[in-house]
Parts: sequence; C-alpha cells; structure tokens
Amino acid sequence: MAYDFLKKLFGTPKEGEEPKAMTYEELEAAIDADGNIKIADLSGGGYVSKEKYNAKVTELSGVKQQLTDANTEIQSYKDMDIEGIKKSAKEWEDKYNADTKALEDKLTAQEYSHAADMFMSKYQFTSKPAREGVMAEFNKKGFKLEDGKFLGAEEYMNSLMESEDYKGAFKVEEKPEVKEPENKPFFATSTQSHSNPENTPAFSFGFTGVRKHD
Repeated sequence: MAYDFLKKLFGTPKEGEEPKAMTYEELEAAIDADGNIKIADLSGGGYVSKEKYNAKVTELSGVKQQLTDANTEIQSYKDMDIEGIKKSAKEWEDKYNADTKALEDKLTAQEYSHAADMFMSKYQFTSKPAREGVMAEFNKKGFKLEDGKFLGAEEYMNSLMESEDYKGAFKVEEKPEVKEPENKPFFATSTQSHSNPENTPAFSFGFTGVRKHD
C-alpha cells in the first residue's frame, strides 16, 4: 500500500487490543516527531521523484558544460585579431584573383602566338628578319581570333604584299619561261596546178632542220 510507511506511527496493538486511533493533531505531531517522514502536497508541485530529480541534475550539468564551452569559444574570439584576419583573407583573395588572371592571360597569349605561327606558315619570306618584321606588324593589329581564324588577317596580308614597304619581304614564285621550239612548222602556198583546176591555193607543209633518210 502507498501509506504503509504511516503504520509505525500508530504502533503495534497488543493481542486483543483495538488499533490506536489518532486525531489530526496527534497524527501531525507523530509525523513531526518521527523526523524521517516528509509529506508534500503533490498538487502544489512540492514533490519531485528521484528519477525526475536525477534527470534534471543531468540536464543542468549538460547546460553548465555548454555554457563553459561557449564562454571558452567567446574568449578565443576576443583574443583574435579580427582586423588582421580580415586583412589576411583579403590579401589571399587578391593574390588568388591575380594569379588566376595571369594564368588565363598566359594561356590566351600562347594560343594566339601558336595560331599566328600557323597562319604565317602559309607565306614564304625572303629571310628570317623579313618574317619577324611582318610578324611584328601583324601582332600590332591585334586581330580577333575566333575558332582558330584571325578576322581580317587575309586582307591585311594581301595589302602588305602589294605595299612598296613590305612586298620585298615576300617571296614571289617566278613562272617558268616558255621557250619557243627551235624547229617551227612553216606553210607555203603554190600556184594553180593541173590537179587543182579550180585555182584553189594549195598548201604544202615542211619543217626546217628535218633530214631526209635514204
């Protein structure tokens, strides 16, 4: 029973005796005299079970540890040089951006240079300095490179080949001289003959330098 702990307040009746009867005042006095009995009104929240008490102690211990950790973390931030960290982060960001752009520019320049060399390979020059001079002028124009082709470059090179200042840098293919044959055929006319009664001009063919064999 839930109230068995109160039995000792009534004592143990002797055989044949009635259990001891107590008024409220006597019961209250007996409880106070015992000292080990604690009675609380549960409706007022004055009692907490041991399980709940232990759970609350554990919870409070956890909260205390969290507060301790938080204070330690906060102090570590207080000890930091925030402005120094911001400055260092900005310097690293600027360095990253600069290095990235430098690499991109280098790759672009290499691609442009290679494409220019390939383009110039279509032309023949009188000398290496002549090629370098034309290449320097070509690079000054800064032709836009799209899909491996320089926009307007063909027209520019044609203009250089016709320019008095630069056409001497280009080799011009000389057409082979066509020689006339030494033995040219000749045609001779003859007057009317008996076999040509209509007086139609007759032609005879001959070749100079042709030797007749016996």
